[in-house]
Amino acid sequence: MGAAAEKRIEQAEAWPADPAAMEAGRELVRAHARGRFVLVPDGDVDGLSAGALAFRALERLGAEVVPVLPGKGEHVHMDALRARIVAAKPDALVVLDMGSRGEPILPGLSTLLVDHHAPTSGFPPGATVVSAFGHPPVASTSLLAWHLFREVADVRDSAWLGLLGAMADLGAAPLPDVVKGMMGGIPRTSLREAIVLLNAPRRSAAHDIAAAWEVLLRAREPADVAKGRVPGVDKLREVRAEVAAEVQRCARSRPYFAGNVVLLPFRSGARVHPLVAQRAAARFSDRIVIAANYDYLPGRVNFAMRSRAEPDLLRYLHGLGVPLTGDSGHGHPGATGGSMPFDDFERLLAAMGFKAPPRP
Repeated sequence: MGAAAEKRIEQAEAWPADPAAMEAGRELVRAHARGRFVLVPDGDVDGLSAGALAFRALERLGAEVVPVLPGKGEHVHMDALRARIVAAKPDALVVLDMGSRGEPILPGLSTLLVDHHAPTSGFPPGATVVSAFGHPPVASTSLLAWHLFREVADVRDSAWLGLLGAMADLGAAPLPDVVKGMMGGIPRTSLREAIVLLNAPRRSAAHDIAAAWEVLLRAREPADVAKGRVPGVDKLREVRAEVAAEVQRCARSRPYFAGNVVLLPFRSGARVHPLVAQRAAARFSDRIVIAANYDYLPGRVNFAMRSRAEPDLLRYLHGLGVPLTGDSGHGHPGATGGSMPFDDFERLLAAMGFKAPPRP
């Protein structure tokens, strides 16, 4: 057998994550199977799908499960969110799809982190980490959660949640064979419609991701969401229309150019900068696109970067030689961005070649 074939076998055996890490994660779950778990998922479809899978598995094991959903602009390393976790009095913590940072979350608390993003600053000390990063094809967090939790509880009826999050995370990218194999007659139209509806609350100015979470817990298949067969979908449809109108408005922002970078600055209380950047990347296919939202969080610029011309945006961003303050420079090679104070963001733009970046 050649070296290339041996490497493929080794990667397959280590998919979707390191087997030892997977087993360590399962052991943590088993150790607290009669305890109280606090569950903190990211608010996108991948994170919520992974969270719903974990919720079902832990409840079926006999654990008490308390979901703590992140607020607008929050992640698990922020004091306000950590305070809500502590207030829930957990015996163990499960964090899903929130990225990985080399900082402690809550020292002394048994913590399982399930993720697939590039760990740009390492992993939280003391946490049991199950990461799909570096195990190609990199699984979405929901797909990783399916493989992790199906060995500790009967979640055979929830495989569609792993598929839903994977489809949401892949976007327009070709589907890996493992994802195609899970579809089992589930129409892509139902999956796509469910994804758009469930993603709408986290993009809206109100950021009511509890509305999406509750619908997802009630659903038993993607069509329940897509066809409005469970309570709460009407609200998702209203929010979807609100977000679509805001994307249209912000996408018309005047573009500014510097070298191979195009900047679209605007103001919106909604989290539409990733969608504006994605749309603009098709329009400016030979450039790096930055959609910069000056009104999502007070005193900060929230920005999203996309490109069809630059395959590794993380490397580009970290190679500019300026501090990535706030919460910036995480994500994927093909999709990154962050949140910075105004002055820090303008220093970043200056490093890209913008002489006098305008504030909208």
